[in-house]
Amino acid sequence: MMIAVVAGTPVDTKMGVAIMEKEGYETLSYPMAKSPEDQTKLQYFSQEELDRAFQDIVSEAKEKGAQGVYINCNSLSASLHYQEAEEKIGLPIITPLETYRNLPKELTSIVVLAANGVSAYRVDEIIREAQPDIKTVCMGNLSIVESIEKEKASSDIVRDLNLKGLLSYLEGIRDPDYRVDAIILACTHFPYIKEALQKETSIPIIDPKDDMVDRLKKALKDQK
Repeated sequence: MMIAVVAGTPVDTKMGVAIMEKEGYETLSYPMAKSPEDQTKLQYFSQEELDRAFQDIVSEAKEKGAQGVYINCNSLSASLHYQEAEEKIGLPIITPLETYRNLPKELTSIVVLAANGVSAYRVDEIIREAQPDIKTVCMGNLSIVESIEKEKASSDIVRDLNLKGLLSYLEGIRDPDYRVDAIILACTHFPYIKEALQKETSIPIIDPKDDMVDRLKKALKDQK
């Protein structure tokens, strides 16, 4: 069974391919930009061009035998009208965004850590549609993505970008109404540093990947 992996850059596309191949799928690989900077420019300024390019990719993937599309990029998912492509072309499209609509209800205050402002805003919007009373701290940090793209060691990224300082700030929030219950990794690059982050904090860190894989398997089963 073949899955088309679409992502913002060659690096997160490669990460998505690794996830799919680990699950036993054949893959087609479709990075939509050459670098994080190019991807951010595309998302901010060229909505029509972005949607058209994505629909062309999905159409090509279907012609080549793909039975589903796995978007391994939060900021790209947040910028695309991917539901239109799913309906028009007839392939199930899996993104991290649906995970955010189904976060555990016991979470009352969370941090959304995204690649850029567009993604942070969109993820926050999606979470609030499902849980209007949840409290959020939202931030986009492209420097983390760029450091991962350079293949720096995860521990070095946490140190050099002072992410330990960020975690210390979040842990230091004492007001019970705003104390952080979880950190959402709202960028598919960020599992690269998840273990290094978790070593520095007792705050649970949520990665959408497992839920995405489960939803893909269900969508493929429902197609049969």
